[in-house]
Amino acid sequence: MSKTLKTIAIAAAGVAVLSAPSFAADKVRLVNSTKVVFETEHPYTGLEEGIFKKHNLDVSVIHGSGGAASLQAVITGSQDVVWGNGVLGVVSAYAKGAPVRILGSNIRGVQDLYWYVKPESPIKSFKDLNGKQMAYSRPGSTTDLAARFIAEAQNIKPKFVSVGGPSGSRTQLMSGQVDSGWSVYPLNKNLLREGKIRIIGTGKEASGLNGVTIRVIAANVNWLNKNRDVAKRLMTAFKESVDMTYSNTKRLETYAKRWKLNFEDVKDAAKDTPQSIATILPIAGLDKINEIALANKKIKKLLTAAQLKELVHPMGNKP
Repeated sequence: MSKTLKTIAIAAAGVAVLSAPSFAADKVRLVNSTKVVFETEHPYTGLEEGIFKKHNLDVSVIHGSGGAASLQAVITGSQDVVWGNGVLGVVSAYAKGAPVRILGSNIRGVQDLYWYVKPESPIKSFKDLNGKQMAYSRPGSTTDLAARFIAEAQNIKPKFVSVGGPSGSRTQLMSGQVDSGWSVYPLNKNLLREGKIRIIGTGKEASGLNGVTIRVIAANVNWLNKNRDVAKRLMTAFKESVDMTYSNTKRLETYAKRWKLNFEDVKDAAKDTPQSIATILPIAGLDKINEIALANKKIKKLLTAAQLKELVHPMGNKP
């Protein structure tokens, strides 16, 4: 082959490579059930550290206004996957025939919740809430469930009071409307540092919930059945993202900056919410959740063993 022909051949090959079709990343629409809470940071790690991209995923993230609205977005198909939804809501929706399935666990137990009082309060522990007001967010919420399990474990009968989210709880406690407030790490840790509030106990004392999956990753089953491989890659990326969030100080700094938190209040996030309770597997204690759902009238009858099996698609795999 002459030098001219060889040059033309190489050039043509280069054009062919450049014009070859590229495979677009698979799109996934993710709704994050809430903001600021440490466990909701992991999808951002996946986005900002290129973990989703590494798995050929194009993930968009929006924030829902709580678990019910976030789950509804997945049920209707406007979003594909929800991160951090209360498991009771998912069980209830499934029992009613909603096209939703659990892919993994976000957190087991409620160790990241805590209750507090003013420094001068005579209340020193949960025991002292007997006959007093014990705050929780909204009826049927994780904090409602946790408060009742704590009361049972402590053998007390407090007056349960719905106060809304952490900011509403703080306002009502500080203004003297309630005896106790609730929060979730790392929110309100600045008040702890400044000595303006005092912790009286954490969700770890809801012993009946320790080890039980409380919040989950769930998907629209119609999307899941059509995108099984995408779901598996997504769950693998989630696992890698969780691992990086827990092991990388830069991610904690980014987390603090994103939500305008003091780094002093987030640097111990891995201690406040240990990774041992935040791994994606196992999805644990669904039998207990089934009973709790029935007791709280979230379902009309217990789900069968076959239904519980069908509900869970661990890491995107079939049951």
